[in-house]
Amino acid sequence: MGGESGRSARVALGLAAMADVLGAARLEAAEQKIAVVDMQRALDECDAGKRAKDQVKAKFERSQNQLKKQREDLDRLKEDYERKATVLKDEERRNLEKDLETRGLEFKRKYEDFQRDLKETDAELTKSIVQELYELVRDYGEKHGYTLVFEASSGALLYNDKAVDVTDEIVKLHNASPHKEGSKRSSSKE
Repeated sequence: MGGESGRSARVALGLAAMADVLGAARLEAAEQKIAVVDMQRALDECDAGKRAKDQVKAKFERSQNQLKKQREDLDRLKEDYERKATVLKDEERRNLEKDLETRGLEFKRKYEDFQRDLKETDAELTKSIVQELYELVRDYGEKHGYTLVFEASSGALLYNDKAVDVTDEIVKLHNASPHKEGSKRSSSKE
């Protein structure tokens, strides 16, 4: 019988220790400090991000104007072809059709290149800013004793109390901090 009471004592002692560990874990979890940052909003609202977006917008408008002119020229050629098609010889009509098709494909290629170029420009101009923002968030989290800092714009965060959103503080810190050479270089590019 002494064996059973010893085993019961060990089980009771084990359960008590486990309760202490679980209790401490619950207490520790209750004391965790959590924050949320919307990195997309921080990028859009910080001064360097605004400059980068303005540069992308300016490039977009220039390229869009060129594409618009090319599209108008292509439309004009199609209208001319449609008016003249009935009076043209077969060979002339085939040549014009081939020319219109070639120009249409060229326009499509330029449009796709334009879209790709804009994405690359945006990524190039914002990459160093995003890196700086991540560093600021990490430093801010450490300095203010946060256990976790979640990113809000990724889609994984379904809800957060606005009181734990530190995005505005990160934007202010970024605007006040000296920027690295990479972001200075990208803010002067066009």
